[in-house]
Amino acid sequence: MAKVCLLLLLLAGLSMPGYTQNNDKVIAVLGSSTAAGFGLPTSYGTMQNTWDYQNDDDPPNSWANRLRTYYQNLHILDALHNYAVGGKAVNVAMPDGDQALNITVAMFANPDVVIVNFPSNGYDTMSVASAMYYFRTIYATATANGTTTCYICTTQPRTSDHWSDDPAQNEGQDWLANRLRLKTIKDSIIAEFPNNYIDFYTPALDAAAPSGSSNYLGIKAEYAQVEDNGDGTTSLSGTHLNEDGHLLLFNQVLAKNILPIGSLPLKVGSLHVKRIDDTHITVTFTILDGNTEKEFFIWVKDKAGNTKSVRVVIPDKTKTSQTVTETIQIY
Repeated sequence: MAKVCLLLLLLAGLSMPGYTQNNDKVIAVLGSSTAAGFGLPTSYGTMQNTWDYQNDDDPPNSWANRLRTYYQNLHILDALHNYAVGGKAVNVAMPDGDQALNITVAMFANPDVVIVNFPSNGYDTMSVASAMYYFRTIYATATANGTTTCYICTTQPRTSDHWSDDPAQNEGQDWLANRLRLKTIKDSIIAEFPNNYIDFYTPALDAAAPSGSSNYLGIKAEYAQVEDNGDGTTSLSGTHLNEDGHLLLFNQVLAKNILPIGSLPLKVGSLHVKRIDDTHITVTFTILDGNTEKEFFIWVKDKAGNTKSVRVVIPDKTKTSQTVTETIQIY
């Protein structure tokens, strides 16, 4: 099976992540603008540029909506409830925090998994100890029932507002200390929740920026949103990630296997992948004797990194050995 997966990955960007399961799982997301997909194209072709955006119609390529689509395509997710609103800090998610956005309201949805994503807001004035108290309390509240799993996302790099070296933005605050605090909180989250953290900081970090430079501890340029300055010019955001950045975050969440998908007991022999045109491929493979599964999913990834899972049903369920050809539309 390892050899087959390797061939799939090399030839077509495919894998077989799991067998269909009951779609009864629920995920709740608490957070701010990153979790809400601020600045990304919506399904209507417009930009998500309002802070007060609290519903489940997230921009398609936000990390949260990618996660929703991924697990729904695998038929294991009933709903992902996103309570994120831009501009909020982690204290609003406390049990006695904002009644529309906090962990208390999220638990009313009976989630199997809670993801907490507050990347930077408020950490310019909030102490590390206070931030960790909030995360610890939210985590404890989420997991108190003994059935819900909680994941704490780390901070993210930031170089805007009170994290900017531009005096016109930082209002006299110690921008370097503020950036370092984000890193310290990231390290503290990893230490506090060693099995239940999701690192959003390290993959997005411009690790090559020298100490003291404008983008030191900032977002890597290829992952930063392009912002309109209102004067005919644009600049890279010091706060928000673009679609490639959100794909990066999605993959970080996916790597945690927050809704476990068991290994697929599929016995596959020969494999052939052929491109039909720019949008279609065919996959032909032999099902070997002893196979017990009659349907599975192929995970398709295009050159841009977009992914989707395609359900494949073995046509003749009475045969244990047969050749299957599936035509798949890719993006």
